Amino acid sequence: MNDAPAQVNLSETDLEDIVNGACLYGAGGGGPWSLGQSLMKEIVAAGKPVALADPSAMPAAATACVSAGVGSPDAASSGFPYDAASSAFEALSAMQGTPFSYVLPAELGAANSILPMTVAASKGFPILDAAGSPRAVPALQLSSFAIRGAPLGTVVLANDAQRVFFDGHDAATADQTMRQIISSGAFTEDAGAALWAMDGKTLRPAVIAGTTTAARRLGAALREALAAKQDPVAAVVKGLGGKLLTVGKIVGSVEQTGGGFDVGVLTIRGSDGALMRIINQNENILAWPERSQHPIVLAPDLICFMSVAGQPFSNADLDLVHDQEVAVIGAPAEPAYRDRATIAAFSPFLQSAGYGGPYVPIEELWG
Repeated sequence: MNDAPAQVNLSETDLEDIVNGACLYGAGGGGPWSLGQSLMKEIVAAGKPVALADPSAMPAAATACVSAGVGSPDAASSGFPYDAASSAFEALSAMQGTPFSYVLPAELGAANSILPMTVAASKGFPILDAAGSPRAVPALQLSSFAIRGAPLGTVVLANDAQRVFFDGHDAATADQTMRQIISSGAFTEDAGAALWAMDGKTLRPAVIAGTTTAARRLGAALREALAAKQDPVAAVVKGLGGKLLTVGKIVGSVEQTGGGFDVGVLTIRGSDGALMRIINQNENILAWPERSQHPIVLAPDLICFMSVAGQPFSNADLDLVHDQEVAVIGAPAEPAYRDRATIAAFSPFLQSAGYGGPYVPIEELWG
């Protein structure tokens, strides 16, 4: 994904493109599009530029941490404090003793690609063009940071009233602890988070580089197609290197929020009358047409949503496309995110979504 210059200031158009592109790469998760838009507008209104830096240019001794929103996307869409991520970041920075000089996102997603930019803009240093996954994921152990062995360290959670921190020795246990905290009542199923404090030497081999640039380019392709009055869905399919799975209307949505997750099934009736069910745990995990004996997309490959008119949306944004025709797009995940260890990490999530078979790349499922 990574062929960007060492550092570039992002324009307002760039930020809008990143929200849209990251929402598509988020595969139903990564925070609501509506929250990403709101955060982006607050960054623009503050008038402080956001600089995007290539991780290869980060000095080995410089330090950074991951900044994110964690928990239920539905909860976040009801209101997420603008400074929650900065509060968590400041607490973790103080614990480290040496101020961080970079920040980076945990994943691609409409909100989680923008949230670290609120930190970068307020502190006046760059956000790295990299993330722990080139899509949104439901748990810390699915991050390349965990899969590639970067020490997790202290985890800080914050909202507008308090900060909580704990030492995370492994990603799976830390994820469970984090979700128990944010669903305990002190938090409202979501929080700003700071974690994975790393120096440049540790960070570079642990990240997937170029993720924000990929989101910006996909968002730009969508914007340019709309401006030229061309088919926005076709532009996104091409930009993702994917395939249009179905076009139709949402006829059913069952979501249950708890433990920091939204778990549910979205049902779409295609123009041919056939139903397709997309099962999610915050993010889309698999797509299963009713006329098929097997799913047609399995995570970590992507199941992306947009209206036929060109509006990207997440599982927490269904009100944006009420009674509209929507497109479901399948696309292969970034090659660096389809290694054996990543596939193994996703296996329990596919099983919990009702699929007990092996991972099959989307290209083979397409036949």
